[in-house]
Amino acid sequence: MRTGMIAFVFAELFVLYQLTAQTAYAPLHPLIAKEIGLTLLQSGVVSASFLISYGLFQIPGGLLLDRLGLRVLFPIGVLCSALSIYFFSRSTTMLELFMFRACLGCACSFSFAGLGMIAQRTFSPAGFAIAIGLGDSALGIGGVIGEFGVDYFGERLGWREIMLATALIGVPLAIGCAWSLRSQLFAQIQSTQEHDTTPTTLTMTRQIQSVMKKREVILAVLIYGGTCGMIMGFGGFWNIPLQEAWGWSPHESVILNSVFFIGTAIGAPIAGILSARIGAKNLLIIGVVISILSYFFDLMFPPEWIMTNVADWPLWVDCVTMFIIGFGLGTSILAFPIATRVVAPEMVGLTISIVNFSGIFFAAILQVAPGVIIQGFRGTTLIAIQVGHSVFVLGMLIALAATLCLPSRTQPAHT
Repeated sequence: MRTGMIAFVFAELFVLYQLTAQTAYAPLHPLIAKEIGLTLLQSGVVSASFLISYGLFQIPGGLLLDRLGLRVLFPIGVLCSALSIYFFSRSTTMLELFMFRACLGCACSFSFAGLGMIAQRTFSPAGFAIAIGLGDSALGIGGVIGEFGVDYFGERLGWREIMLATALIGVPLAIGCAWSLRSQLFAQIQSTQEHDTTPTTLTMTRQIQSVMKKREVILAVLIYGGTCGMIMGFGGFWNIPLQEAWGWSPHESVILNSVFFIGTAIGAPIAGILSARIGAKNLLIIGVVISILSYFFDLMFPPEWIMTNVADWPLWVDCVTMFIIGFGLGTSILAFPIATRVVAPEMVGLTISIVNFSGIFFAAILQVAPGVIIQGFRGTTLIAIQVGHSVFVLGMLIALAATLCLPSRTQPAHT
């Protein structure tokens, strides 16, 4: 148990490291765009390059985790992440930015799936939902560090220096991952079913088909796609342009986006704790509905709707709205226990990767789609940004519809 806990901590640090590096681009993109000469659409494409490669390598990464184990892949992933960030800091063209950010996504492709595998082998079924919630909180905390922390130091140190320092942090983290995962507990698991074909003898297609035959897995894919797509697409880039369009300064917009990630970081572990009592389906319905209503309010109603002018609208009002949206979306982590409870232990890594892939796939689409829609207008006006942001509402509605299709008994098992 102690060995598993230590490994879980380092795995969470890897996820934290990934999200910090990933979301740091949002507050730094004005500096990068000014130096290299990027349009808003080009900045969105560079931002999405991480999610594209991260998503494409999710399923291969999950297969490698199931077949080879965590002990080798995790340290290599951290080192490759650090190298990608270093070369990103040396980039001088949009193509180089795109390429090295995509390399970062590839290197981080099995970070969350690996964390889920460690949690599944270390904790009880009920504890797994809580552990995944804690793991997902690293996404929120990493988002805060990447947004608010980088925004604070960016103007003082420069974007290249920030990225270089981030790369250097990856070296001791890789060493820590290698040390914590040395136990045989984190090697490959063989099938325990005498008459079943082991994953190592199945083709990749057959393994994926085996997992995707489960109705709960398909629904979990849609749930996490719509909710994670909102978290990473909206929080990963597009929230800041929206808040600036409402009249908030760049610094205030970063604060609002940081509060959004804080809400997710707090909501995820609470969702894991409450799921065994309330049920995953009921909790997801409550969380997604709250997020949709709060987001719709933030998107549609300007400060003048209540106050006389923008200056009279206190920042804390929008902070509360951002927190509620993020808090409700924290229930998205319940997609993982919903999916993994219906598959064999030796298929957990692949199952987590498939669910995570859906979130990244939706997020990549939702990072590019607003820019494409906005590009069709004659300038980056508030109306154009509002129309572009409507795609996030569609994503959350898809997640809500999938949640309503879940069996009413859906919830993690008790200890």
